[in-house]
Amino acid sequence: MKTVVIDRDLLELEIKPYAKLEEYRRLTEEDVRGRLLTAGEFTPCPCPGCRSTASRVVFEKSGMAYLECDHCRSVYVSPRPPEEALVDFYRNSRSARFWREQILPETKETRRAKVFRPRAQWVLNVLDRYRPGARLGIVVGYHNGLLVEELARQESHLFHMIVTNAIADIEFRGSELTNVTIRPTPASALPSLGPADIFLAFDIVDRCADVEALVAAAQATLAPGGLLLASTISISGFDLQVLWDRSESIYPPERLNLLSTEGLIALFERHGFETLEFSTPGVLDVEAVQRVIHKQPEAPWPRFIRYVVEKRDEDAMNGLQEYLQKYRLSSFARMVLRKPR
Repeated sequence: MKTVVIDRDLLELEIKPYAKLEEYRRLTEEDVRGRLLTAGEFTPCPCPGCRSTASRVVFEKSGMAYLECDHCRSVYVSPRPPEEALVDFYRNSRSARFWREQILPETKETRRAKVFRPRAQWVLNVLDRYRPGARLGIVVGYHNGLLVEELARQESHLFHMIVTNAIADIEFRGSELTNVTIRPTPASALPSLGPADIFLAFDIVDRCADVEALVAAAQATLAPGGLLLASTISISGFDLQVLWDRSESIYPPERLNLLSTEGLIALFERHGFETLEFSTPGVLDVEAVQRVIHKQPEAPWPRFIRYVVEKRDEDAMNGLQEYLQKYRLSSFARMVLRKPR
């Protein structure tokens, strides 16, 4: 199983304008309480990683309970809103519109250069190594417009892509990309679009109401030997373990599923996938911890963590982030999985 370590060439401020993020979080809190919590019956669920039912409530955000699995230590929301309520939230809520109209445009070119251009190159390299000659790709995640653009820009003879997320028609409105079909599709109907060579599940596992159904759909949609490429935020990461309920990255509905490394492996193995690569090439963990400790100095932080982030220099911070990448301890997880031939 391959692990990737990358150079740290990204500042969180460049892709997350804090002033607008504060307003976005305020709107999200209001939308969750005023829209999601009243949207219908919430349903309890087992751990989305290992499917264990042994868990306990560890904290609450915006009126939703986060449970920690006793077995694999994944953290997840239960009970949770139905998929239909989440689709309505991402299509129509004030916070979702603010994200699309205010935050994404302001950071577009930085995200293109520092996030999606390298991600597109990684996708193409993975295809060259494991699935040369791919002809069809399914894109299920949210906010993947720049990735699709960069894939088309970097590969002149790119495979056909079908973008299927529930708000794809909004996100790609006015787009004139060739060889790309926009078709919002529920997970249950995804297999009708296959057989596909590659299934791109970026920015969806952590916010999906039914992870089990999503991964089952990927298995059914892919051709034998096809690839599932996924990324998600993992609770095993340094910043989430240190900050826990104080983390600014944990909030519903975008973080319904914070699977641990063990939970992610159990999820994909249960559906018969072979893990080709599993890395945590995140670059923002240490910076996130520094920012929150400086913002909340009175909180009871672990003495060693407080000492390191307050007293050590940039070289130490960079070295710590590289250590987290090397040993799969960053909170950004990325996987390459293959359906058996």
